[in-house]
Amino acid sequence: MKITVSTLWTDQVKPMQDFYTGTLSFPLVEETETSFTVQIGTSQLRFELDTMQQEKQYHFAFNIPGDAFQLAKNWLRQRVPLLVENGEDEIYFENIDAHSVYFYDSDENVVELIARRDVNPNKSLKTFTVDDILDIGEMNVTTQDVAGVGARFAELGIVRRDRQPIKPDFLNFLGEPEDGTHLLLGRAGRPWLFSPKIALTSPLELEIDNQMHVRLDREGVLHRK
Repeated sequence: MKITVSTLWTDQVKPMQDFYTGTLSFPLVEETETSFTVQIGTSQLRFELDTMQQEKQYHFAFNIPGDAFQLAKNWLRQRVPLLVENGEDEIYFENIDAHSVYFYDSDENVVELIARRDVNPNKSLKTFTVDDILDIGEMNVTTQDVAGVGARFAELGIVRRDRQPIKPDFLNFLGEPEDGTHLLLGRAGRPWLFSPKIALTSPLELEIDNQMHVRLDREGVLHRK
């Protein structure tokens, strides 16, 4: 599974566009008065104006080469403040052999760069630029109906990475481990790593593998488009 396009909502389109195309320098794919799309490696990230001004909170991760974590972290810290937890500005996930660093975008969504050493390709880079980011590697799917949304994803062939049943009270990583891409299915109200922000049910649309389209509505119900 790969996330080819992810559409999220924002109350302030222009500041978000300035952040992603200016501060981080992602290539602009398309813009209108109420939306913009940037290229994230082989993925696209789109933000649309939320005219309803619903409270939202997103978390997502960008994959980087498995051997480029320190270069990417140094590149990132020159552009944004890094988020800190327990005095540390990075984390190592031993179970998946991956390093991550976190930051806020202009909406204070929790964004992550992750280097999965066993999955993400090595590039032997001397320097790191925005063009070295590979794709969208994680996207949160927050709902109070974790079991129901998990069952709907299973019908579409997207299951937990360990192929165990959905756990409604935990964060479930959906998607095959070797793909390096996961949907983070969890309940509203849980805190994110490296941030006091609380997960909220927030609308999103996903295009998966250039063909499957799904939509999580404002009530946290999943629909096949």
